[in-house]
Amino acid sequence: MDVIPAVDIRGGRCVRLYQGDYDRETVFSEDPVAMARQWEQRGAARLHVVDLDGARAGQPVNNHVIEELISAVDVPVQVAGGVRQIDVVERYLEMGADRVVLGTAAVRDQPLVSKACAMFPEAVVVAVDARRGRVETAGWREASDETPERLIRGLTELGVGRFIFTDIARDGTLRGPNFSAVGRLVRTCRTPVIAAGGVSTVEHLRRLAKLGVEGTIVGRALYDGGLELEEALRAVREAEG
Repeated sequence: MDVIPAVDIRGGRCVRLYQGDYDRETVFSEDPVAMARQWEQRGAARLHVVDLDGARAGQPVNNHVIEELISAVDVPVQVAGGVRQIDVVERYLEMGADRVVLGTAAVRDQPLVSKACAMFPEAVVVAVDARRGRVETAGWREASDETPERLIRGLTELGVGRFIFTDIARDGTLRGPNFSAVGRLVRTCRTPVIAAGGVSTVEHLRRLAKLGVEGTIVGRALYDGGLELEEALRAVREAEG
C-alpha cells in the first residue's frame, strides 16, 4: 500500500482544510514546491497535489505552481482540482504529471470521462468524495443524489481504472478513516481504490492495508507532526509482510 502525502495548494501556498471548508484553512508552508521536495526526500514514492482554487473555479488556477512542483521532484505526481476539460488533462500530462484526477466531471460530464479514459487509460483517476453517503462536487460545495457505489459501478463500465475515495466528514479531522465505507467499496470495486480522509495513526494505516486499498492519501497528520512519514512507510511494509 502506498502512503501518499497530500500537497494542497490555495493562493500559491500549501494549506490544509477542515472537512473541505475553505473558511477553516491552516497554512503549513508558503512554498508548496519545497514541501513536495521534503516529502520526496523523506521517502514518499508518490505525491497527491490538489489545486483547491481550481476545484472551486472549475478550471486550473495554480497550474504554474504545479508545473514547477512536478519539475522539481522525481517521484510520480497525481494532480487534482478543476480538471473538467480534456485539454486540461492533456496539459497536466504534458507537464509531466503521472496521473490526472477527475472529480466533478465524473458526475456532471461522463462523456468527457469516457473520452479521457480512452485517450489516457493509465493516467485517469476519478475522485469519489462523499458526505453521509452522497457524492459531493465543485470543491465539496454541491451535493448530488449519487452514492459512491452506484457512481463507481457506472464509471467502471466507462473504463475508469482507479478511484480515490474520500469521506469528507473525516477529512482533516484526524479522527480516522471511514473503514466500513472503504471496506465496502474495496469489496465491490473491480479496480484499485485509494483511500483518503482522517488518517492520523500507524494503526489506521495497518487497518487500511488489511482492507486491501492500493494506497492512502495522508495530509494533516503529516503536517502536524502527529505521524512521521518514515514511521508510516515502515508500518505499512511490516503490515504487508
